[in-house]
Amino acid sequence: MFQKISDESGMKITPQVLRRWLASKMASLGVDSNYIDAFAGRVPESVLEKHYLDYSPQKLNQIYDDAGFTVLD
Repeated sequence: MFQKISDESGMKITPQVLRRWLASKMASLGVDSNYIDAFAGRVPESVLEKHYLDYSPQKLNQIYDDAGFTVLD
């Protein structure tokens, strides 16, 4: 899939490129870095993050909606 997209767009598209784009876009929209990590699939390491921050699908959906994030501008 990534090879086809890369060929059609003329750009090298990889999962790493998409994660970097997602993180930059969400940061520019003011999303907290802890939640950007969650959207990128990174596991929280600190006790605070693991036990006291809400990473439920509902919370992540709310953050996504509140940020006004759109994939296609």
